[in-house]
Amino acid sequence: MTVDFVWALGRAAGNFFARKSPKGRVMVARDTRESGPRLEAALCAGLREAGLEVTSVGVLPSGGLAMLVQETGACAGAILSASHNPASDNGVKFCGADGAKLSEESEKEMEMGLDLTKVAPELKVAGVADFMCTGEAFDLYQGRLRRAFGSGAILKGVRIVVDAGHGAAWYTTPKILREMGAEVEVMSAQPDGKNINEGCGSEHPEKLIEAVKQRKGWIGLAHDGDADRMVLIDEDGERVDGDEVIGMVALDALELGRLPDKTVVVTQMSNLGLDEMVMAHGGRVIRTAVGDRAVAEAMRKGGYGVGGEQSGHLLFHDVSPAGDGLLSALKVLDRVQRKRARVADLRKGMRRYPQKLTNLKVRHKPAWESIPAVAGAVAEMEERLGPKGRILLRYSGTENMIRLLVEADEIDRISAVEKKLVPLLEKHLGE
Repeated sequence: MTVDFVWALGRAAGNFFARKSPKGRVMVARDTRESGPRLEAALCAGLREAGLEVTSVGVLPSGGLAMLVQETGACAGAILSASHNPASDNGVKFCGADGAKLSEESEKEMEMGLDLTKVAPELKVAGVADFMCTGEAFDLYQGRLRRAFGSGAILKGVRIVVDAGHGAAWYTTPKILREMGAEVEVMSAQPDGKNINEGCGSEHPEKLIEAVKQRKGWIGLAHDGDADRMVLIDEDGERVDGDEVIGMVALDALELGRLPDKTVVVTQMSNLGLDEMVMAHGGRVIRTAVGDRAVAEAMRKGGYGVGGEQSGHLLFHDVSPAGDGLLSALKVLDRVQRKRARVADLRKGMRRYPQKLTNLKVRHKPAWESIPAVAGAVAEMEERLGPKGRILLRYSGTENMIRLLVEADEIDRISAVEKKLVPLLEKHLGE
């Protein structure tokens, strides 16, 4: 991510957005990476060349930026962030006027306009990095959440340790939780440009788990770099799986009559126990390909309100078109407060099926369905597992690897599937 490339990307993005909104405004934010201010200046300069107005709001979670785009009537939003990656990386995420991620078709159209032959002009960058967001941006972000969950000390009695990962939510999440009445202790909230995600946050919750175990009755919340995800730790110091979080909030929405078409959207990686729990309460689960974009697209097309991934990237379209870690936490805490219950108890509503993921290196990537021996064995094992199990076989998009996920109600049945399929995969696809 060089200055020249980001400037060119800004010009291409600006031309793309200007075709729909010639005099529009783009909201721009960043996380706490050292490269952020310099790349942000390049991006903003490129966007302005297309005739667009640009408003920079400083350091803000990507989910908060999506809400700001909607609140201000902007034609688009952009955030400089590499999410859970190390501080040396950076990237640009765009959203449209609706605050949602752009479609693949829109991204391809934008890329077609990239002109990398020109050099960026000399840019003016602040000498000292500022890791705050503007007051207006904070007020709009907090205001959206307040309208969704109510005013006053609605979290009174909640005690929570926040691991901000030295990232975009280092200031916003603790402040908003405190203003909602929660007692908050904060970890990893001293960004210096180089320490984002470093041994902390959602990718490394070990220290947070220990902190929660040392405090009776507390829960833990960890963010990644742009805070679109969250990892939740219950009062017993146990990590709450993303599927369990989806299950808790889906059940809450079902009980309140606020789950459109009684449907939850998840990816193929989600646990069968989630399907079992939702169906037991009169709902249904729709599965998509892996990735939050696929989940969001299915939700938009079907008009569904709740969806997400096992990783902790969750979507609640009644409040926001984008994933936001604080929003996800508030959905859980809202149920905790109304039920006067512990997270550790609420999560018991879902029985997790055992899963086993095996990664095998491959020499090539033909469609595995085209290999009779493999396809036949998968079909045989799926029939043997029946409704109490499943097999997911897919290639990695970035490595020469095939991933075999087997899930069943009993470990022995998983082992039987592995014993049958792994040798065949190694024979026909292995290095």
